[in-house]
Amino acid sequence: MAPGADPSEKQRELARVLASATFLKSPNLARLLDYICTKYFEGTVSDLKEYNIGVEALGRREDFDPTTNSIVRVEVHRLREKLKRFYENEGVRHERMIVLQVGHYVPEFIRRENLLEGTKVIVSGNGPVSGPEPSFSPETRGQPGNGETVAPTAAHRPPAAASWTRRLPLGSPRLFVVLLGLVFVLAALTTWRIKGLRTWVAPGGATVLGGNLRTPATSEDEEVRILAGYSKERYIDRSGKVWYSDRYFHGGTPAYQSLKFVARTLDPVIYETSRVGEFSYDIPLQSGIYELRLYFAETSFGPATFSGGGESSRVFSINMNGSPLLGEVDPFRDAGGNNVADVRVFKDVSPAPDGQLHLQFRRTVNEPFVNALEIVPGIPGKLHPLRIVARDNSWTDQQGRVWNPDCYFSGGRLIVHRGQVEGTPDPELFDGERFGNFTYAIPVAQGKYSVTLYFAETYFGAKNAGFGGQGSRIFDVYCNGLALLRNFDIYREAGGPHRPLSKTFHGLVPTAGGKLTLSFVPTKNYALVNAIEVNDETE
Repeated sequence: MAPGADPSEKQRELARVLASATFLKSPNLARLLDYICTKYFEGTVSDLKEYNIGVEALGRREDFDPTTNSIVRVEVHRLREKLKRFYENEGVRHERMIVLQVGHYVPEFIRRENLLEGTKVIVSGNGPVSGPEPSFSPETRGQPGNGETVAPTAAHRPPAAASWTRRLPLGSPRLFVVLLGLVFVLAALTTWRIKGLRTWVAPGGATVLGGNLRTPATSEDEEVRILAGYSKERYIDRSGKVWYSDRYFHGGTPAYQSLKFVARTLDPVIYETSRVGEFSYDIPLQSGIYELRLYFAETSFGPATFSGGGESSRVFSINMNGSPLLGEVDPFRDAGGNNVADVRVFKDVSPAPDGQLHLQFRRTVNEPFVNALEIVPGIPGKLHPLRIVARDNSWTDQQGRVWNPDCYFSGGRLIVHRGQVEGTPDPELFDGERFGNFTYAIPVAQGKYSVTLYFAETYFGAKNAGFGGQGSRIFDVYCNGLALLRNFDIYREAGGPHRPLSKTFHGLVPTAGGKLTLSFVPTKNYALVNAIEVNDETE
């Protein structure tokens, strides 16, 4: 801890934040905040590197590579936004705020009145150095003691400023109240740490998480991700999304099958477990509009399986809140084979009047199943934009938009190159490419969509490995059989190599199975794409 710092007040603020309802419902982000603040209090902020955070705070394996895996940046971004919303709502009356500057992992403890005043006093070993500086300045480096601010006058103190931060005489009744409050805060923090580690099953098969069977999610925690049949606490996928163990179910049985490969996904773990039989899920939600995604991969029927069969070997139906959602679900047919990931997407989903989303899986031929369920806050009448970049992990562009890692593909190969494309604020968008003869089966709800394809030619050109130039690479692109691009030459269209190029197509309609299937078919050499963006144009 830096000289002159007051660790006790900062530690009290951390305890209050961790014990808040906002962070009790976000155990993953709470652990991350606890980890980085502990390093701050211990004076070991030099340990706050991406690798250490990934392994020690986020549970990544020792071979974790932060240069190819962006999970730390994704989770810290989520934590930064969570803190901002906390201090705008539940923590609006807190005198001190915990702040994470963009691009830094070291926390700052800033007094709220200084945010109003706009004057920072940076505490260092040589005493305070005063001067005007905009709050949340990107120049703040976040070393121990930086960000410590003191109000110039009491006139700027908010009316709700807490009096318990002042010194109280020993034996004062107010001191007793303060100490009693701290005991409750510490007890709540201890309860959170215990609840964050325990999941158990109540009689009748209803899963209890953290001792609360039916606690509706709120704010960011409205993002519900369940791995059906999964018994471990959580799984973090390539996008940095956190999936939790099976819960809110009635009936059926969990199943597990080790899978070395599942087509059209970078996360086969999602499809290793399932709930099988006739069963239902009753998922508590706040009132509102949501997007629902159901994940399937047929692994029991099909060529080279013990059961054999294929299409029509398994057929079932799904009801939502008592009404039909999907009839004649055939995962083999819908995915185009076995061991192929298939996602069904639904928009404008709302919970029933009892505050729960009810999903019933009913048998037609053989047992129904589901691998995973995902529910996120939606936009009335539309899906959220979907962005895919040809990389192994998610990436955030200069506008703060998150691009998912390469997914929904079949065929082709993924390669990565660095720093070659110019004339764009986001050259990293073109660092990776999928090339060859390949398809993307992008799941969407029924409606109309625009698709934007991003390209850059980095292989052919006078100074490149492939030499050549115009006419060296030619290919076609189709969407559900409709030609989008014919005899397409990136080099010719972009006017040379290392230049970004995008093509947008409007009014595209998905198949009955809810897919925009993009086919990249070579004519000369290999087809390629760097990124794909899908936007809902439904009116």
